[in-house]
Amino acid sequence: MDRHWKQGAWAALVAQGLLGGAVSVTAGEPAPYSDEWWALRASDPPGARQVDKDGKLWPPFARPAGEKQHWIHKYHHAHYWPYPYNCDDQAYIRNIIQQQTNNGWVSATTLRDYHFDLETQQLNSNGRQHLLWILTNVPAQHRTIYVAQGPSLDEATLRQANVEQVSRELTADAPPPVLLRHELFRGRPAQEIDQLRRLELQSMPRPRLFTVGSASRSGGAAGGSQAGGTSGQPQAGGTGTR
Repeated sequence: MDRHWKQGAWAALVAQGLLGGAVSVTAGEPAPYSDEWWALRASDPPGARQVDKDGKLWPPFARPAGEKQHWIHKYHHAHYWPYPYNCDDQAYIRNIIQQQTNNGWVSATTLRDYHFDLETQQLNSNGRQHLLWILTNVPAQHRTIYVAQGPSLDEATLRQANVEQVSRELTADAPPPVLLRHELFRGRPAQEIDQLRRLELQSMPRPRLFTVGSASRSGGAAGGSQAGGTSGQPQAGGTGTR
């Protein structure tokens, strides 16, 4: 009864021009100011509408089009701003972070070319250790084994079959799925990195130690005398800090 009374009151106010004139009704839409009509208008975006006037778009940048937002909804947006838009922004950022996290785990659980023997496509010792780490340390939600496909599909099939067999040997539980992945090799071979590190260590200058005020005292009846220079002054070997 109360809902019908409010709908009749709204209709009377509109008819008298107290609510900004009559409301346009499109065929198939619910009756104005009914609960269904309010629910439909609640999805209207806030802000000014873009109109086509005198051959130009006003404003010239992107804006929603259509019927203007109801003044009650304008008040609702102004009163609770920036909610719920800040929630949408936070959800967007969390989604990006989650995508980056998933991509990182995919990269970490990928068996690449250097994990296999190039002739037999069997897992080498490094590959078995990395597979064991995936089976025992990776969180369950990210425990999927990815295998770099390699130069040909035949080699990828051999790699996948070998990984499935070894994973069944290394774990008592049901092994995780093994999926092929197209990936180009990124990084440097371990031998090259080792050689660069050795050259870096060889090119490092030898450490040089300096002393300041290194005079020593010799014991004696007169209290001793200083040797090796004046106390507190740098010696001939150089300057520095102690």
